Amino acid sequence: MNEIKSSNYYVDKNTTDNEDHIVHREDCKEIPSPAKREYLGNFDCCEDAIEKAKQIFLQSIGCVYCSKKC
Repeated sequence: MNEIKSSNYYVDKNTTDNEDHIVHREDCKEIPSPAKREYLGNFDCCEDAIEKAKQIFLQSIGCVYCSKKC
């Protein structure tokens, strides 16, 4: 039986060169400092976290390190 582990997710308030806002899991090595991120909530998957981020920043994508499948 596989147990789903939920995680806290954050979105970077700053954009990339492509104007994307990156969504990170709380344990990501690339997560921005607290002043540069916004808490999204606790989610079972990165897809749900990105949907929440898009309510704040329309152009939001998953981090290549912690949310590869997104």
